Amino acid sequence: MTDSEKTLMRAFFHSAEKLYEANIVRSDKLLGDIGEWLCVKRYGLVLEQSGRHPGYDGLIGNRRVQVKVHNSPEGTNLNVGDPEKYDELIVILGPRSRLRPGSRSFTFHFYRFTAAEVEADMKRSSGYYCAKTVLAGKEYEHVDI
Repeated sequence: MTDSEKTLMRAFFHSAEKLYEANIVRSDKLLGDIGEWLCVKRYGLVLEQSGRHPGYDGLIGNRRVQVKVHNSPEGTNLNVGDPEKYDELIVILGPRSRLRPGSRSFTFHFYRFTAAEVEADMKRSSGYYCAKTVLAGKEYEHVDI
């Protein structure tokens, strides 16, 4: 390992520790935790105590909300869970996501769907629910970082 690689690794783990100390992340699922935290700040999401709560991540009012984050520059699949277990889905595309429209920048794109929309528009023949084909024509909100 080169000195430059060692420096980058140390910076990554230092940043992860600072995110944990700031209560932005709660686990080793950094990207998912960041997405949930953004929803806490933007929409008032109240997270479930367990980071592994089955079916949804938290509540906005009385609505059960599932948060899914995509930031892969290569992958295009985004499994959005089972809409029978949540009332609303928030999909967040990160700065590196291949699913983003237009150019890449330091913003997050937020898409909101009802469980009924997920059921109607995202079900695949495999039985899974995937968002990638629906995102292209959907309006989104963005948050700069």
